[in-house]
Parts: sequence; structure tokens; C-alpha cells
Amino acid sequence: MKKLILLFTMAMFIGFAGNETFAQKKENKVVCFKSNMDCADCEKTVTEYLKFEKGVKDLKIDHVSNTILVEYKDGKNSDEELAAAIEKKGYKADKITQKEYEEIVAKNKKEE
Repeated sequence: MKKLILLFTMAMFIGFAGNETFAQKKENKVVCFKSNMDCADCEKTVTEYLKFEKGVKDLKIDHVSNTILVEYKDGKNSDEELAAAIEKKGYKADKITQKEYEEIVAKNKKEE
């Protein structure tokens, strides 16, 4: 009987250890958008709205460069849902790559 319990316990342990989804943590994802904000109030509106979206960990919103960077927990939200949330507030949310985002922000800093 003890051998049977030990064998069963080992089988369960091997089953859990081999299951990658069990051991895998959900990582944070980053999505960037080009928008059409006009002023600091637009920036504040988007910031206040997005910070309460599920899974959002960090926001970088700039009305001068019209860019939005959102870091969120994968599985809690998606790029499409975040874009829909921005559009719900009346702003464009054209998805761009993180490299494009960095280039736009850098270009606007040079122009200041």
C-alpha cells in the first residue's frame, strides 16, 4: 500500500513538473499607439481612463507626440481591448511598434 501511494505521488509530481503552463508565469506585454490628442486635458482623460483597465501596469501618454505606451499583464487584457478603450473616449488608437514609438518620442524631444 505504501508503494502504491508513493508511486501515485511521484506520478502526480512528474505530471505537474512536465506541464509548462502550470509553471509558466504570465509576462507583461507592451503595446504602443499613435493617437490624435490635442492638449494636456486629452492626455489626462486618456490616462485617467486607461489606468483603471484590467491588467494595466504602466502608462506613458504624451499629447505632444500623440503617443500612448501601455504595459499590461498578458491574459488580463489585449492590444485590441486597449485600443477599443482609447477609441471609446473619442481618440484614435493606431497600433505602432515599440521602435516606431521610440523614434516618434525621440524626434519630438529633439524639436523641443
